Amino acid sequence: MIEGKEAETKHRILPEITKRWSPRAFSEIKVEQEKLLRAFEAARWAPSSRNEQPWRFIVAQKGEEHYNKLFDCLDEGNKKWAYTAPVLAACLAKTNFDYKNKPNAHHAHDLGLAMGGLLAQATTDGLYVHQMAGIIPENILKNFNVDDEKFVPMTMFVMGYRDEHRLKELSENDQKSEHEPRKRKELSELISGSNFGEAPAWTVEEE
Repeated sequence: MIEGKEAETKHRILPEITKRWSPRAFSEIKVEQEKLLRAFEAARWAPSSRNEQPWRFIVAQKGEEHYNKLFDCLDEGNKKWAYTAPVLAACLAKTNFDYKNKPNAHHAHDLGLAMGGLLAQATTDGLYVHQMAGIIPENILKNFNVDDEKFVPMTMFVMGYRDEHRLKELSENDQKSEHEPRKRKELSELISGSNFGEAPAWTVEEE
């Protein structure tokens, strides 16, 4: 763990949360199959509305035939650093419920819950995950014959081990980001009480 990258929390939380962050300097060392399976098993057991489990993943390991097809779905900014990571995945969500094919307004929320489980398990196993919104959704649909009336590509991610020696390959801004301390808004900015935008007293830190 890089000094300063572990979250400086004001309240004690799970170590898997404090240690999780999104590097760009990845090693090409292959992720062990058991760790890969555990990460997606954790995602599988996420909660979802009506237990629909709308999350889907397209996964490629470096060396597999479809890796380049998936890599083609990243924007140019992410391609500059993501190429070293041994695991690349696209995250999709099913937009309708199986029940009467009704729209599922919670598909993105539930995919996020699945990713939360995956992140916790991957971090526990000493892996890093960097999620990316900089993708080309239409390439995912085209390259993998996805039915766009049923599924929507949301994000992509890489998974693997961090490699400090890869830092020199990153842009100056990305190198800086790799060592910057992590920051979050205060709880009082995120939680409202009787009026939206007004924090309840229990969230406000005493001076």
